[in-house]
Amino acid sequence: MQHKFLITEISSILILLTFLNCTNSTESKSSGAITQVKSQEPLPKCEWCGAMDAPEELSWSTTIADENEPGERLVLNGTVFNQDGTPAAGVLIYAYHTNLQGIYEKKGDETGNGKRHGHLRGWVRTDAQGRYQFKTIKPAAYPSRSEPAHVHFTLSAADMPEYWIKSTLFDDDPLITSGMRADNDKGKFARILSLTKNDGVWVGERDIKLKK
Repeated sequence: MQHKFLITEISSILILLTFLNCTNSTESKSSGAITQVKSQEPLPKCEWCGAMDAPEELSWSTTIADENEPGERLVLNGTVFNQDGTPAAGVLIYAYHTNLQGIYEKKGDETGNGKRHGHLRGWVRTDAQGRYQFKTIKPAAYPSRSEPAHVHFTLSAADMPEYWIKSTLFDDDPLITSGMRADNDKGKFARILSLTKNDGVWVGERDIKLKK
């Protein structure tokens, strides 16, 4: 009888251990699956867009890079116009660019297309006069030196799907080609900017005319 009792006890213990092991294994696999799904969260289909990531409350002016970001300070100003030449109010402008090393640096907490564009990005909405302003740093060219340093812009509004415009360039950049200069818009709508320095801050102005 004692042997039978002992065998029964051992069997019960083995069954309990097996159950606990299976439960832990299932929880571990479940937790791992959740982690994997989060890490593989799909990126937006368009590589260049960013309007969908904009905060709800926007001003006509914003700071992309604060004083802790290495690099020369830069302020980009401008006015957005309708086709008839009147100021375009309420236009959402998305801007992003590289850091001082020419890379789209990530901090690890980016969402949406910030996973592509990095943390140096921002949004404004033009005011009643169509004005916008980005306070940031002067970006550097890619390490490959395949393109001049630039700032990417997209435009969108309630009745206008987001679209990309030619990047903002800087006139003193040796990587600007003759073809780029020939393709540059004239006058205030030029995308190649001649910067001026004011109290140690580079300042550039680019006006934009909306597409039809």
